[in-house]
Amino acid sequence: MFKNFFITLFRNFSRNKFYTTINIVGLSLGLMCTILILLFVQDELSYDKYNVNHERIIRLGSDFTLSGKRDRVATSPLPFGPTFAEEFPEVEQFVRFQGSGRQQFKYDDKEFYEERIAFVDSSVFTIFSFPLLKGDPDKALTQPYSIVLNETLADKYFNGEDPIGKLLLVGENVAYTVSGVMKDLPSNSHFKYNAFYSMKTLESIRGAEQFNSQQPISFWSFNNYTFLLLKENSESDAILEKFPAYYEKYMKELGDQLGVKYKLIIQHLGDIHLRSQLQWDAPTGNIKYIYILTAIAIFILSIASINYMNMATARSTKRAKEVSIRKVVGAQRENIIRQFMLESVSLTVFALIVALICVELVLPLFNQLVNKDLILSVVDTPEVILFNVILAVLVGLFSGSYPALYLSSFQPVFILKGRNGKSGANGFLRKILVISQFTISAIMISGTIIVASQFLYMNNMDLGFNKKDVLVASIRDTVFRTRMDAFKMELKKNPNIKGVTTSSSLIGFGGSKTVHLFESDEGMAQYALNFNVVDFDYIDVMEMDVLKGRKFNREIPSDTANSFIVNQAAAVKFNWGDNSLGKKLQLGLKIEGVEDGGEVQLGEVIGVIRDFNYQPLKNLIEPMNLVVSENPDYRRNLHVKINSKNRKETITYIEKVWNQFCPNMSFGYFFLDDRMKENYEPEERLTWIFSIFSLISILIASMGLFGLSSFMAEQRNKELGIRKVLGAPVVKLVYLLTGEFIRLILFANLIAVPISYWALSAWLNDFPYRISIGIWVFVATLIISLVIGLFTVAWQSFRAANADPIKAIKYE
Repeated sequence: MFKNFFITLFRNFSRNKFYTTINIVGLSLGLMCTILILLFVQDELSYDKYNVNHERIIRLGSDFTLSGKRDRVATSPLPFGPTFAEEFPEVEQFVRFQGSGRQQFKYDDKEFYEERIAFVDSSVFTIFSFPLLKGDPDKALTQPYSIVLNETLADKYFNGEDPIGKLLLVGENVAYTVSGVMKDLPSNSHFKYNAFYSMKTLESIRGAEQFNSQQPISFWSFNNYTFLLLKENSESDAILEKFPAYYEKYMKELGDQLGVKYKLIIQHLGDIHLRSQLQWDAPTGNIKYIYILTAIAIFILSIASINYMNMATARSTKRAKEVSIRKVVGAQRENIIRQFMLESVSLTVFALIVALICVELVLPLFNQLVNKDLILSVVDTPEVILFNVILAVLVGLFSGSYPALYLSSFQPVFILKGRNGKSGANGFLRKILVISQFTISAIMISGTIIVASQFLYMNNMDLGFNKKDVLVASIRDTVFRTRMDAFKMELKKNPNIKGVTTSSSLIGFGGSKTVHLFESDEGMAQYALNFNVVDFDYIDVMEMDVLKGRKFNREIPSDTANSFIVNQAAAVKFNWGDNSLGKKLQLGLKIEGVEDGGEVQLGEVIGVIRDFNYQPLKNLIEPMNLVVSENPDYRRNLHVKINSKNRKETITYIEKVWNQFCPNMSFGYFFLDDRMKENYEPEERLTWIFSIFSLISILIASMGLFGLSSFMAEQRNKELGIRKVLGAPVVKLVYLLTGEFIRLILFANLIAVPISYWALSAWLNDFPYRISIGIWVFVATLIISLVIGLFTVAWQSFRAANADPIKAIKYE
């Protein structure tokens, strides 16, 4: 039985090499894309689930509202960890992470800047599955000034030596003892840390009393990521239910004084990567992109399956006699159905083998595109391979179902007499399938246009300041900060340096936020206002526009004591209208019960600047206050505006001057526009993914259309010959063959318009600053679809129309 089947299968495929090749290539491409997308989706869904306790780990976030402004952040107060462990019996352990920013590490002659370092509690290795290669996980972070490095950093600085007990100089030559080496964190972790300092270090720096304080003010500073390990069979909902009593005990008194409404946010560890939309969070994924990519995989595979169904039903007349003869000699309908279904499944399984080979070839390029280290192997991803084998069989069964049922229904008595009354239904199905293919292709094309346009819009949007050619360096050395004026004067001697300035926060990445008092008709009112402490040159160097009033002026000493410059959003929010200048504003709030009463700076508004995006474009512009200060503590970020034509020489000069003024810390820098591009990497990746997969879907659809048009031309060979003999021009014959396809493509685009508009509008709604979906998008999609469709069928149609009619008639 199987021998006969394979002989028949081989004969059928060898007789129809052209159509078999189209089907195999189409299905292989479809399965290849599906495998790649499945690997990506599986990796995204697996984030943080390598932790043995991931189902019991939760993170505490904060949802607070002040003066009508709501903020939802991923951070929480420092005392939350220990007090939650005391107050809630559901909590087994806690761990806090507090980032330290970019730091310089030194060991012997090796000196580098490192990022992604945090202060953590010693329980981190108990709660999370971060294996230590060297050191004791119970003791590694129990002492002040101890540090645990990941494997990469340990090799980088110690080059194979045992680092345990060695001293690593950090920042301003502060000695840390290496107490452990941990494995590099896996790529499917939302934690991206390279090293951990002990939290005891912060306690030593600040003093145990201040660090462990449970005074009310300590509960209103949100600068830690707090994770809790719940006890077995404990539920996080129990903590939410009991939290009002906790709030009453620790936070309500000061919260009422500040006028803040607070809610606790609990996130399960496995939900953070894809479902966290909180501010101040680590870079995360987006569950919507998982849905989009899954839809793309389904679309592409559907197009490939439709190709097979189209080819099989279109060529039904070629196999009608075979089916009829089989029935005459005694074959039952179920035998014929089984024959055609097995042919279809065999084809898809062979296509899967080709697809797996293609995946191995293109996976390195795909990894570069999505910035991952995906692998496909029986050992590491057996479930992916098994799923795709099952998928290939299902695709084969689905693709072969209608052709099998259709062909097996032929009546031998009619077929052998040269008649078949089902061609009308057959032709209608082909039209539906072609429309489906080009509807999907049109959705993919319009999606590519919109995603690319949104990315370009965000990348080229007027931000209210000039980000180009701005070199940025972190200033960690406190002595260097006190010498900043002399350093700036030395830099300005170089004609390629247009300006130098410093600030407390990095523009484009958010600012600090604290309660302000602003002048209103009812007196002084509260508002949690963003602010950035800058120097006198900041507005000029960043090329901001002062709309009203003036800039900060060195010649006016009071500017550092009682002058503020606000943005347009602040003037609107505070209902100042055109009368912003001279309005009173107070930075900070005096808090009752606090030893110093809180630091405040009372002053007035001297200027209003045009709104600028001090946060990533995924956030709307909020009210902002610029404060000028000569206090060295706020000189944390150096900005140098340079001439783009002599960049290399200018950087060398800056480094030389830096080393003169700051010999203890090496010069490290980045360019502001490059760093800001990183904010939009997900959108850039989605643009490329959409573009590549759109091209593949169009290619598969075009291959099917090419094969279908070739077969249709072959079927109408006699008709074309007769028409040509009777004087029909070539143009009319070409239109005769292409006209139907043009109408189908037009109809497909008509169906795609509302679907595309709805889906793309939903995607764009996530962006505060977004393009509008104009009619031009769908006109462009239609033109692209028509050009591709015509290009695909025109050559075959033109060739058929120019064929010698005598041969066609003589053949018949």
